[in-house]
Amino acid sequence: CPPAAVSAAMSDATRLTRVEPGMEIVYRGDRVLRVPADVAARFVAGDALVVVEATGQLLHIPAAERAVADRAVSAAQAAFRRMGAVADAQISRFYEEFAARLEDEAVWAEIAAVNERDVAAARARGRSTTRLVADDKLRQGMIDGLRGWVTAPSCRGRILETVEHPGWRVDLVAAELGIVGFVFEGRPNVLADATGVLRGGNTVVFRIGSDALATARAIMERALAPALAAAGLPEGAVCLVDSAAHAAGWALFGDARLALAVARGSGPAVATLGALARQAGVAVSLHGTGGAWMVASASAEAA
Repeated sequence: CPPAAVSAAMSDATRLTRVEPGMEIVYRGDRVLRVPADVAARFVAGDALVVVEATGQLLHIPAAERAVADRAVSAAQAAFRRMGAVADAQISRFYEEFAARLEDEAVWAEIAAVNERDVAAARARGRSTTRLVADDKLRQGMIDGLRGWVTAPSCRGRILETVEHPGWRVDLVAAELGIVGFVFEGRPNVLADATGVLRGGNTVVFRIGSDALATARAIMERALAPALAAAGLPEGAVCLVDSAAHAAGWALFGDARLALAVARGSGPAVATLGALARQAGVAVSLHGTGGAWMVASASAEAA
């Protein structure tokens, strides 16, 4: 855009309020992207355009998705400030309370009913539902996993290493990370897995794929949130980014307040999320390609 057009698109020196088709965006110092016409048409004040510097992708993040991610991270941040005063026994009680609620037949019946609707909707869209179904095996796996955390030791405050010097010493002491962000697709059991970070005094914000969003809401409302309250843990210790939009996950992983960003899912999506987190200075743990080997004898039939 000519300088006059760029100036007109800015309400002040720092905030973009509108964009024009073809507007140039400079990144990595000497690279240039041009805003596509469809992105320019959708962009409104409060939205964000983010360049994934590793790939040159231009991401449009609507204001609503930025807001829902920001609220979740802010709540987790406030909860993290209070986690230092939470005893390990309270965290153990949370896991027990969460597991007990998943064992409750009335509670699980409500969760299962919501999950059935999620599964039906996903099938209607032609989506795979292999990992989406909240059956008895998945339920028991969640319960067993939570009970495993009940007795797991906490590393908070533990002296990991000591270096002695004449007259003084240095201790390496384990401490909390902070806020851990999770983005994963349609496996409801990962919601229980993600709460494992509470054992170390951390808080968690997660975003689940659209196929399982209603199931995640049901687990949060009927089992997880009541367990937090019963154990006396801060309300925002576990937060759901309540949005089906991919942009909400982008906004979450672009938040520099995260201490660790964990992504599970398809390769390209996970690569984008990881790149966004790294740009924000956040450590990442990614898994998006999978891997498997089959070893067979020379005489085995290929079929």
